[in-house]
Amino acid sequence: MDTATKTPQSLAGDIGLMRRESGMAMATLTSLTDDELGKPTRCEGWTRAHVLAHLAQDADAMANLATWAVTGQETPAYESREQRDAGIEAATTLSAVELVAGLEQANARLLDAILKLRDGVQVETLPTLFSGDINAFALPALRTTEVIVHHNDLDTTWEWHEADPDAILNAIGVCVHRLQSHPDGPGLRIVAREGEEWTVGDGSQRIEGFYEALLPFLAREQVEEGLRYEGALPTLPPW
Repeated sequence: MDTATKTPQSLAGDIGLMRRESGMAMATLTSLTDDELGKPTRCEGWTRAHVLAHLAQDADAMANLATWAVTGQETPAYESREQRDAGIEAATTLSAVELVAGLEQANARLLDAILKLRDGVQVETLPTLFSGDINAFALPALRTTEVIVHHNDLDTTWEWHEADPDAILNAIGVCVHRLQSHPDGPGLRIVAREGEEWTVGDGSQRIEGFYEALLPFLAREQVEEGLRYEGALPTLPPW
């Protein structure tokens, strides 16, 4: 998946994937108690409540971008990283019920905004705080990536392979685009055993594996069984 090639025709399938992965994440999150939301995650310094709050805030940020694309009226996702972090920290004081309800509402607002992309856009390329400029029609894939990665960050029984293969493929494309857009992105040749290939920078180091082995490394530098490489793996820039 190349984020630049996303079109109105790809929206229906990508929205379906976004809704599937969001539903799976919500099933996990609604099962957590207040005490369980206070447990640490794979995101250093963040509890599960932080991750949940971030997913809600991120949904609203992407809804802003979708609205900007449709209306042509500039509506940034975030003003700054500091603004994002302050909002997340403030939300963690809420109860599990309140946090889950807030995420459900944010998901609904995002879906409504993204569905409007089907009627066409006035702005095709949008700036993001962490992933460079993206095609407006790639917003569902970007959201799906956030949901899958943070679902794993929660450190519950859910595992990468439970995501839909097409959703994982979209997420790999989003991660590749992020690395290509980052000034510190390493040289990588990424080979999926399902058939796709991607290049970052000079493509000096080859990594190979099935989708479910590639995504954990590209998203979180997790080395899963089946990831093939030679030499030391590079350090990837943080999200």
